[in-house]
Amino acid sequence: MGKVKNTVTLTATEVAFAKKMGLSPQDYAKAVQQINTPVTMTTFNPNNDPVYSIPLSELVNLWRARFGDIWVDVSELEEDFWSDASARLHTNKMMEELNHHTDTTPWSRLKEDA
Repeated sequence: MGKVKNTVTLTATEVAFAKKMGLSPQDYAKAVQQINTPVTMTTFNPNNDPVYSIPLSELVNLWRARFGDIWVDVSELEEDFWSDASARLHTNKMMEELNHHTDTTPWSRLKEDA
């Protein structure tokens, strides 16, 4: 059996748009075809993620064991676990945040009553 070829018909407007973007009509058609290809995505389930499945009090204890009471530059948290932990603790208003006027990087630490 021969290979089935998908064809994409471009309107004059699409051809003009492709030209304006510096693309050949063939490249533009390929891009349109890729965009229209269905993508299967898995949905996020917090019950399968340790940061979200442990009790908040335990997450506070883990953060305190890892970072203590020091200010942490949250933009430099490289591990997903700690980055997500920071987000969850912020969402639950358990973190102080400092945006110093000389720096745009957010620094955070646990609140005393967390």
